[in-house]
Amino acid sequence: MSEHQLPSALRELYQLSLWQKTLHSAPKVHGIVFGVSCVPEIPMPEAWLGYVFNQHAKVPSEAALEQLTKALMDTLSQVLGAIHQSDFSFCEAWQWQPSVEEGEAVNAQYSEFLQGVLLVHQAQETQWQKAWDTMPPAAQIEHSKTLQQCLSMLTTFADVPLAISKKSSEQQHVFVSALPQLFLSLPNSIERYVKLSGQVASYLPNQFEQFTQL
Repeated sequence: MSEHQLPSALRELYQLSLWQKTLHSAPKVHGIVFGVSCVPEIPMPEAWLGYVFNQHAKVPSEAALEQLTKALMDTLSQVLGAIHQSDFSFCEAWQWQPSVEEGEAVNAQYSEFLQGVLLVHQAQETQWQKAWDTMPPAAQIEHSKTLQQCLSMLTTFADVPLAISKKSSEQQHVFVSALPQLFLSLPNSIERYVKLSGQVASYLPNQFEQFTQL
């Protein structure tokens, strides 16, 4: 299995033992920051920094929190820079893990990344809806199918065993057989999600341009 490619600021952060124990896994935190970058109106740091902590992690010192904040903001800057350059090489390097029907892919690094993206999408759903409501009805209809397709793909590969379990016994064999081919389109789904975010953001008033045309 190829390693999940992290932004350099995040990779350097996880070289320190404190954060390996305090935060979610590095791929999941990457997904969280990526998800933040895709909120149509990017939230202020205090609104999302708490997402990165393990549920039972102890809050470190104020100095350590300042270090963490800087590293995460540097990561956000790098993620936004990659988006501007249409650089999605981190997900193009993902490799499908077989035998998912036995649960072996539940901790795949791409799954952890997608869990981070979905965590933010759900937590920032109000902000997404606020931006969505600024679009004309025709644009909402046009983009709603894209959003549903993207979220369906991300949800499937965020927890493949769960996705399989939701299928009927008759559907499971066909679904499992289709997963390797579906997986090949996952990077495209992520790119479509980013592009949609930029399209939704373009309807917000007085917004600085966050995305180039992809």
